[in-house]
Amino acid sequence: MKIGVSIATASLLKLKNYSIDALPTTLYFLISGRCKGACGYCYVRHGYLARIRWPEFDFDEVKKRIKDGVAKRICMQTVYNEKTFELLKKILNGIDASIPISASINPMDIEKLRELKDAGLERAGFGLDACSKRIFNKWKKNVPSWDEYINALKNAKKIFGEATAHLIIGLGENDEEAIKIMKMLSSHKIKIALFAYTKNNITIPSLSRYRAMQIARYFIEKGKFSFEDGKLKEIEIPYHAAKAFETSGCPYCNRPFYNERVTKIYNYPYKLNENEFKNALKEAEKYARIYIVD
Repeated sequence: MKIGVSIATASLLKLKNYSIDALPTTLYFLISGRCKGACGYCYVRHGYLARIRWPEFDFDEVKKRIKDGVAKRICMQTVYNEKTFELLKKILNGIDASIPISASINPMDIEKLRELKDAGLERAGFGLDACSKRIFNKWKKNVPSWDEYINALKNAKKIFGEATAHLIIGLGENDEEAIKIMKMLSSHKIKIALFAYTKNNITIPSLSRYRAMQIARYFIEKGKFSFEDGKLKEIEIPYHAAKAFETSGCPYCNRPFYNERVTKIYNYPYKLNENEFKNALKEAEKYARIYIVD
């Protein structure tokens, strides 16, 4: 059986000698197979997710190299087809390590979620991706419905105790839509992994807008947000936090340069230094006024 391995992960596991600028703290794998979905922003049929190539390796060789301590987490990316569920279970049962395992999956019934948990899955994430039903119906084709994704997230939270929703900024949503769905997900204690839309190796949303959305995600429960015709105008937050600009999602997920080139970072895969933090904050302030309020 073959499995896709991100280039950075392949290098970390010494499957190939690639030059990488930041080490992943999670091992990223892609379960092979043809996706039945036809989402307008996805390039998985061409061997890519966002900017990441996934060369395939023999799973027996891969699993020999997965040992405790090599990374903090394992993440399984999946495609939407009838074979994925059984393949994921087989892979979960084949990994002999105590590293927590996440999987990015499509909606499935609650019994299958329980089976995945019994097989060793620590938490599940779902590529909701769109920030509203309007955007979802425009981009996501031949996959379960918006309501099925929302219900799957809620069920995963019940089964695993944790669940993650992937949201993409740059698909045509307005800021008010993005913040509304973040608030709804947060109200159900569902974590949010924020991505920037990448097309033809170009990151689409402006960096200033994305920085403001990162602040909004980080302070979604404590912040106050003002809009004008759907655009974010002001953010009130209790304090500044450099962590807002780091990669968001499951614990220890840093996805190095998944959405961006190393020369223009959208999601920092490491802790920011003081200069990086100041620049990120200045960039956000180009887009919306940011106030510190006690």
